[in-house]
Amino acid sequence: MGIFKSVGTVISEIWNNKVRLFRLAKYELKSQHGGTFFGFLWNFMNPAFQILVYWFVFAIGLRRGNDMNGVPYIVWLVIGIICWYYMNQAMLGADMSIINFTDVLKRMKFPIAIVPTKTVASNFITHMCSMVIVFVVVLVSGAKISTSVWLLPYYIFAATVFITAYGLFASTINVLFRDFHNFSNTIMRFLFFISPVMWEPDGDNVLLTVVMKINPFAYILGGYRDAILYGRDFIANLDAAIIFWVVTLVMFFVGCFVHMRFRHKFIDLL
Repeated sequence: MGIFKSVGTVISEIWNNKVRLFRLAKYELKSQHGGTFFGFLWNFMNPAFQILVYWFVFAIGLRRGNDMNGVPYIVWLVIGIICWYYMNQAMLGADMSIINFTDVLKRMKFPIAIVPTKTVASNFITHMCSMVIVFVVVLVSGAKISTSVWLLPYYIFAATVFITAYGLFASTINVLFRDFHNFSNTIMRFLFFISPVMWEPDGDNVLLTVVMKINPFAYILGGYRDAILYGRDFIANLDAAIIFWVVTLVMFFVGCFVHMRFRHKFIDLL
């Protein structure tokens, strides 16, 4: 099957099963907190507790309330952490999604393309809950929400497309090569430290500037902050946007091709 036909098949499979996809995503969310007293509320409570820890360590402890580019550091940090947490959790969950869905795939015929996608969807729902906490923190801190906040859905969409593209590719590779998830984990830890999650690179460092241009996480993290805090539109960072979408679309095309090329072998390999 050619690459364009593979892309068309995957997209139509996801679209035609969108109701089932979100039903599975909701089930996955419920299973995460099944049997707990607070249930779905944990989707709000978990980010709230994380933010409380970061506020204590950084706002009170290490930086003692110092600003970052004119806004409280804790606000700047929280936006980055919540964005990173979404992408990190969704990507690592998506690459294990087919393996974790083995029992269902062995018992019934199933549109496999929605398996990594439903994991992305469940993390997306959690992320939306987390963003409510982010805006509460911004308002409580006294920082002003920029007039470009309407661009935030674009960056959320961009992050979700990137994660989906990665999930289609990584979930397939992980079936073929089980060590891939461990490599993925290690690479994500490395990317955490070279992405502007907790720090911002010095603009005078040419190497870091280049790394940030080609790092898709840097584009998304910066976009979240630009939309919520600084009021910069995506035209101001057009070269990074072009690089991001080229990387994302290439990964999506390759992911669809690899997924369709090996999907008939999944049951034998699982």
